[in-house]
Amino acid sequence: MEEPSRIKTLLRHIKHWLVVKTAPRKNRVYTQFYRFPNQYRALIERIVPRIRAQRDGPLQILVFGCCSGAEPISLASVLKKQFPDLDFHIRAYDIVPEVIERAQSPLYSEEEVFQGPFVTDEFVAETFETTEEGYRVRPDLMSHITFSVGDMLDRVFIEGLGKVDLVFAQNVLFHLPPASARRAFANLNLTLRPGSALFINGMDVDMRVKLTKKFYLDPLEYLIEEIHNDARVDRGNSWAAAYWGRKPFNRRSREWIREHCTIYNKARV
Repeated sequence: MEEPSRIKTLLRHIKHWLVVKTAPRKNRVYTQFYRFPNQYRALIERIVPRIRAQRDGPLQILVFGCCSGAEPISLASVLKKQFPDLDFHIRAYDIVPEVIERAQSPLYSEEEVFQGPFVTDEFVAETFETTEEGYRVRPDLMSHITFSVGDMLDRVFIEGLGKVDLVFAQNVLFHLPPASARRAFANLNLTLRPGSALFINGMDVDMRVKLTKKFYLDPLEYLIEEIHNDARVDRGNSWAAAYWGRKPFNRRSREWIREHCTIYNKARV
């Protein structure tokens, strides 16, 4: 297939800019297991070792927009494999009671388990017990996770969560109207202790640049392009037509690191 002409590329960028500015935002109930493998690489090679070197005690983790549980379960599986002796707890939240109820019953169909493009047989064997009913999440993984209804727009709720080490709000902020997304981001910042990390794959680019600067969040300059491309693996040229589409990776912008980076360290109060 030929590379798209510069004019076609420019038109796609203009189209996407217009869609981001004008398209109505709406909540989407969708998830996959083992969704961003290069984020997990960054987590295990950079983030967790740094946090463990800085402080003792259990690793406290928040996951927002957890849907039916694929993300926190994948996260627990990765942490358990790479750090067998790690003490950690994941509190996972979603605003939809039905998906939380679904997540609390950790039995999944073959279609649900293998829906993501990066799921491997090794990951499945490490995460699930195969039964006649389907794929059941291993009890030792589920023991690290609690699922609850929660809204990251609710400041009182957020303040009650306390400060934690890792916060995941992936593929959720760009489904909110801009004013709500800014409010949610400010609330997320309340949960970050110095030295913690925020994972925010799926956020309007201009807003990400402004808000990560405003709240003194430093981009993790590691595997940025690889992580970005993980999120585009099944998008093709359709990215331009959706507000949740990801533009192709490029380094031409002065702010390319913050535009593309999805992992940020909280360096200051």
